[in-house]
Amino acid sequence: MNPENLTIKDEVAFKERIFRGVSPCGIVWADKYKEECGDYKRIAFLSFATLKLEIKDDCPKKLIDFIKSDAKSIQDKKGEEYQISQCGQTITLGYKVI
Repeated sequence: MNPENLTIKDEVAFKERIFRGVSPCGIVWADKYKEECGDYKRIAFLSFATLKLEIKDDCPKKLIDFIKSDAKSIQDKKGEEYQISQCGQTITLGYKVI
């Protein structure tokens, strides 16, 4: 399914199923319909440093396009400051600290 052809119903279903959270090193997508070790099952990760999206092999196929589209909205901001905490800490997207 192409994210550009989403209906409101598709968008709502996606947002109800997927949890997107900020971790210390990047963005995590997790499937709220599956548990692993007492938490939502992690299905994708986007590194702040490299902006490389890693999708787990067992990620449900119907969610991949949604995740790629969501990740692209962050990848397109390479070089910009991105807020990673409620107290205002930011990181520059796409730049690895050496």
